[in-house]
Amino acid sequence: MTEAGATGFGWRPLTNVTPEEIEKGRNLPDSPPVATSTYHLTELLQQEIQVVTRLRELADELMTAQQALQKGECFFRRYLTSWDELERGGARCDEFVYHPLHAYALTKHLSLRWPALQEATRRLHNHSHHLEWILGREASAVRELDLLAAGVARLHDYYSLNLTALTQSNLISLLSSQPIPITIPISVSDLNYIGSRAAAANIWNSGVDFLGVALKLSLENNTSLQQPHSPDTLEPQHLATMFNRTVQMHDQLLERKGRRSKHHSAHPLPINTTLAKKRKYHKRVKEKGEEAVVLGRAGTQLQGIEQSMTLCRGHDIRPVNITSHLYCRYINNGSPLYLIGPLRMEVVSLVPYIVTLQGVVTSREAQDIKVTSAAFLEASSTVRFNGGKEISYQRTSSTAWLYEHNNNYLKQLTTRIETLLGVSAQEHVSAEAYQVVNYGAGGHYTVHHDTLSVPYLTHLRIATFLVYLSDVPQGGWTVFPWLGVGVAPKQGSALVWYNVNRAGVKDELVYHAACPVLFGDKWVINKWLHYGGQTLKVPCLPDSQSHIALPLN
Repeated sequence: MTEAGATGFGWRPLTNVTPEEIEKGRNLPDSPPVATSTYHLTELLQQEIQVVTRLRELADELMTAQQALQKGECFFRRYLTSWDELERGGARCDEFVYHPLHAYALTKHLSLRWPALQEATRRLHNHSHHLEWILGREASAVRELDLLAAGVARLHDYYSLNLTALTQSNLISLLSSQPIPITIPISVSDLNYIGSRAAAANIWNSGVDFLGVALKLSLENNTSLQQPHSPDTLEPQHLATMFNRTVQMHDQLLERKGRRSKHHSAHPLPINTTLAKKRKYHKRVKEKGEEAVVLGRAGTQLQGIEQSMTLCRGHDIRPVNITSHLYCRYINNGSPLYLIGPLRMEVVSLVPYIVTLQGVVTSREAQDIKVTSAAFLEASSTVRFNGGKEISYQRTSSTAWLYEHNNNYLKQLTTRIETLLGVSAQEHVSAEAYQVVNYGAGGHYTVHHDTLSVPYLTHLRIATFLVYLSDVPQGGWTVFPWLGVGVAPKQGSALVWYNVNRAGVKDELVYHAACPVLFGDKWVINKWLHYGGQTLKVPCLPDSQSHIALPLN
C-alpha cells in the first residue's frame, strides 16, 4: 500500500473491456468526502459563499414581507372570527343552510373573507422555494467535523503545535518558527472539542494537551463552554473532570502498551507525577537518548514510527558516509522526447535505488488531472487481512481511480513512464489504473508497504511511480524510515522505487509513510507497475525456486 492507496477499482484485472463498459460499472460517491479532501473543502467554501449571499437576499425580502405577514395574520383572525359567528348560529348542523339568510351569511363569509386571506398568503408563498431550498440542503455530517478535529490533533502529535500561540491566532510548529496567521479565533470550546476527538482517535498526548489548555483558559476566564452539538454548557468543574479522566486513561494506556503503535500515541512520561517517578520510564528515556538510528535494515514498529516522524519534521538522520555518495544528473534515456530537454534526476537512495525526476508533468497537466478526478474522489481505505477494505485514522485522504480514457494527458504520462523506466505501463496488462489522491487537513498515511498478497506473480506490484501534482508549503513529505529518506512534494516531480527484488521478494526497506499536511493542498497521482506484461522488458526471475515464483499467465 503506497501513500496513494492500498487497493481499489484500478487493481482489478480487466482485459478486453471497453471504456464504456468500465464507466458503466463504476459508481460515483453518494456524497463528497469533505474532511479528507481539500478539493471538496474548497467546493464547500465556494458553495457556502453562494448560500450566504442568497440568505442575505432572503433576509431582506423577509423584512419586506414582515408587514405582509402581519397583515396576513389580521386576515386569518378575521376569517376565523367570521366562522365563529356562524358556528354560534348553528353552522355545525346541515339544516343551517336551509335558512336563506343563513345560506347568505355562509356565502358571504367565503366570498368576501377568503380572497383577502389568499392574497395575504400569496405574498408569503413567493418565498416558499427559498424555504424548500433551506430545508433540502444537507449539512456536513458530524463525522466530517470529527475527522477534521482528529486531523488537527494529529498535526500536534507530529509537529508539536504551539498551543499558546494557537489561542493567540497563530499556527507555529516544529516545521517553522514563522507563524501562519489564523483569521478565525480558536475558542475554548474548540480546544475542548479537538481534545475530546483526539482521545476518541487514540491520540492521547494531543487529547491531554488540548483539554489541558481548554481547562486552563476556562478557569482563568471563569467561563462556561457551549458544546458544539448540544444546548448544554460545560462548567469549569466539568472540564476538570473530563481532563482528569483523559489523563488517567492516557497513563493507563502508556503503562500497558507503551508510547506508540500504529493505533495509538502518548507522551513519553505519565502525567501523574507519582507514576512518572517509576524506574522504567527513566530507563526508557535514557535508552532512547542512547539508541542508534536503525538504517539499512528493518527495526521494530516503534522505531519505524519514531524515525518516520523525525523525517516528517525535515530532519536528515543519515550519516555523511551515505549522503556523500548520492548524486544528481540530467537524463534522457536515449529518447527523442528528452534529447532537447532532459530531466533532472536526483538519487535519494542507492540501495535500494530510489530517485526523483523533475518536470515529469506540467502545471497545466496537473491541474487538468485534478479537475478530472474530483468527481470520483471518495474516502481512502486500507486493506484488511481478509482482503476487504477498511476506512481508518491510519489513512486520511480521498482517492479517485482514473483510466486513460478519462483524461487526455494520462496516455501521454503512460508513454513518459515507459520511456523513463524502460518498462511496460499499459493498463489492464502491466499496470493498474492511475490513482489520484487528495489529502485533507492533517491528511496522512502511516508506515506501510505497496505490495499486496496476490495469487499470481503477474499481479505483483514491482514498482511505484508517484507524481506530485501540487506543492505543499508545510508537511506532506514522503518518508522511508529504514533508509532515512525524506522527499518534499514538488509539483511535476516524480518519486520512483522498486517494491521487490529480482526474485519477486518484498523489499522490507521501502516501507514508507505520507506525512500529515500541516498547511497546503497535497495531490499525488500514482501508477503501480505489475510484473505481468513485462516479459520483454524485465529479466526473468533468477531463482526459479523462489517461494513467490508462481506460474505466469
